[in-house]
Amino acid sequence: AGLRSEFESSLAELGVSEYFAESGQALDAGRMVAVEEEYSEEFAAGTVIRALKSGLEISGNVVRPAEVVGSVGQEGEGEEGGEAAETSGEAE
Repeated sequence: AGLRSEFESSLAELGVSEYFAESGQALDAGRMVAVEEEYSEEFAAGTVIRALKSGLEISGNVVRPAEVVGSVGQEGEGEEGGEAAETSGEAE
């Protein structure tokens, strides 16, 4: 634990700070990356289901984006329109 706290205080002296994504928060492409996507009844498409890894920033500039699981909405939502558009595109 001592080495980790020394490392964290050294980073803090350099102006590096850690930030966290929260469940339900809108996905922000500048501050987070969805490394996984899942269907969700609870969370709307384009929101964070859960955080996997914190992000790092220096003076407000992202050094490492937070890694999250993003929602693609409810299963079956919007699929009919997508398939119809693909089918019509193939027919042309």
